[in-house]
Amino acid sequence: MKIELLSDDDVEKYIIKISTGTKLDIINNEIILFKYPDNNLKLKTDIFYDISYKKAIKDGLLDRAALEDLIEKRNLFSADEQKQLDKLNSRLEGQQILLGKTTRVKANQDRIKKVIEELNTKILQLTYKKKSKLMMSAEVKANEERSLYLCWASTFNEETSELYWKTYQDFNRTTEIEFREKVLSSFLDFYSGIYTDKIRYIARHNLWRIRYVNSQKVGEQLFGVPSANYTTDMLSLVYWSNYYDNIYQMMPEDRPGDLIIEDDDALDAYMKSFYEERTREDATRRSKHKNPGKLSAFDSEEVIVTASNELWHDIDYDKPREAQKLKDRTDIKKRTKRG
Repeated sequence: MKIELLSDDDVEKYIIKISTGTKLDIINNEIILFKYPDNNLKLKTDIFYDISYKKAIKDGLLDRAALEDLIEKRNLFSADEQKQLDKLNSRLEGQQILLGKTTRVKANQDRIKKVIEELNTKILQLTYKKKSKLMMSAEVKANEERSLYLCWASTFNEETSELYWKTYQDFNRTTEIEFREKVLSSFLDFYSGIYTDKIRYIARHNLWRIRYVNSQKVGEQLFGVPSANYTTDMLSLVYWSNYYDNIYQMMPEDRPGDLIIEDDDALDAYMKSFYEERTREDATRRSKHKNPGKLSAFDSEEVIVTASNELWHDIDYDKPREAQKLKDRTDIKKRTKRG
């Protein structure tokens, strides 16, 4: 996937947003400040999830496993649909492998990528049909409750830096339902993180790579916080920065071209094919190392063993036949002299 180019200003804004771990948004003419939840808050929401889950079960909702069993028994997502989904995933994998091996002819890449896009669309449609049946599970209900609590605890008044709603009860009982829904939507967008295609674009952009490479050289913290406190976007940006850094350090004969690097789908397919080939080569080398076979004088060009050498009688000569004949004649002469 090749996204629309971001301007240098846009890239810089994203870097600042990621580095601060916060988000400012204007909702109903108010400036709302979102702060990324710290680990203590996330730990607390895990307890909140468990309480909400038990309550959902008590109220009669089925857990995911039981709901999946019910869907299967009532044929709400048929076996034929599952087979179709499996077949589509198999075809998608095959096209991705083909894309990884097509690195020179752009027309071929475009054709394959169009097929991949069509397959992804069909897979998403079937997957949504399957997952939509699970929306009434106890897990989904508990996750919704957890998201509401996280939103309340992460939303602040920009001017005072205090919680926008003093208590969770205030958040739940507010009469400004439309405003709260807008706040929740904006928070979930912030909490789930920037889309991967944009993160990858930033990770290979010079404005960011200067920071990343310098931090690696001098051992400086990238975002001024321990890695244990990284936000979703921080983790994602570091992961993709390392991914591209490894590619840029590949040997020239192995490294994909710039056009491939700038195309997410083509690059992923290329790297998957590259590592699979590397794995096969490593396995072959290990196999040869474990099973070297008989010693042969012609396995190496650096060693020449003559008839006077003590290894002469221990060597298995495969080719050429003349060498074996010479060895046989030498043996016959020695035996004749002994006789």
